[in-house]
Amino acid sequence: MSKRRVLVVLLAMMLFSLSASAQMVKASFGVTGGGIATMMSGTVPYISSPMYLNGYGGAFATVNYGSILGLRAGLNYSMQGSSYSLSGVSINAAQSYMQVPVSLMLHLRSFFSLQAGFYQNILMSSSLTESGRSSVVISPDEGALKYNFGALAGFTFNFGRVVFLDIKYHYGLSNSYVIYGKGYPSSFATVGLGFNIISTRKSAF
Repeated sequence: MSKRRVLVVLLAMMLFSLSASAQMVKASFGVTGGGIATMMSGTVPYISSPMYLNGYGGAFATVNYGSILGLRAGLNYSMQGSSYSLSGVSINAAQSYMQVPVSLMLHLRSFFSLQAGFYQNILMSSSLTESGRSSVVISPDEGALKYNFGALAGFTFNFGRVVFLDIKYHYGLSNSYVIYGKGYPSSFATVGLGFNIISTRKSAF
């Protein structure tokens, strides 16, 4: 057998081996939404409510490599804020963000996954409502910062191939709000449902 034939045979065997051991890459796209509880981090003066409850919704894309690792990125419209009182006046600060979360996923079981990553918040709108003898609304709220970011961690429960429950905690690493010249980061927890609408699968090789 000539060297050329030997090379062709070896190449064919190598390609067959790679094809036989190829991992499958699965991509899915869908929508998600749920509740959000915002908490100001650290010792914040005037804060009267430890949690500010609201909601979020958006879209996501997930890429799973094999049966263990995955990467998920999303684009959410997130409503956050805080409540505090000052000299007998109740103040409600509300912010709406475009949120971009990115997380690495570890699939421990077919129905359970851990995830960790980071997020970026981009302020879309803000308002400050003062309720005392009279009601005053200030928009935009100058105390709300344009950008903030942080780390996230959580887990996912899958109910079949379409529906999943997503629970995450987001820890603020930068200031998100300024009260009397001092900046404070905010952290928030989310609990929501996701729906895989489109799924594709192909070999990694």
